[in-house]
Amino acid sequence: MIGFAIISLLFQQDELNTLDKTRSISEIQEQIQETITYLKSNPKDGRALKSLGALYKEAGLYKESVSAYISASRELPGDREIQRAFIDLRARGHAPSN
Repeated sequence: MIGFAIISLLFQQDELNTLDKTRSISEIQEQIQETITYLKSNPKDGRALKSLGALYKEAGLYKESVSAYISASRELPGDREIQRAFIDLRARGHAPSN
């Protein structure tokens, strides 16, 4: 029951995020490129890796999102936002099983 409540809350949050999206795909792609450029000099920046995962997810690039979140989780073990992202991606059929 608790698991269902958590998943339900995540989907509600995702719906709110969908309503709030006003950025174009080109703006998202630009942010992705800026983040990748930054990460070339700072490859262990967990917050930037987490941001990249979110950007990829927003762009519908789920495989890349999973990869970025995996890297972020190595730098930020136990981060709840990353854990929620994995739950969401797994629910969409895009996250690797543990």
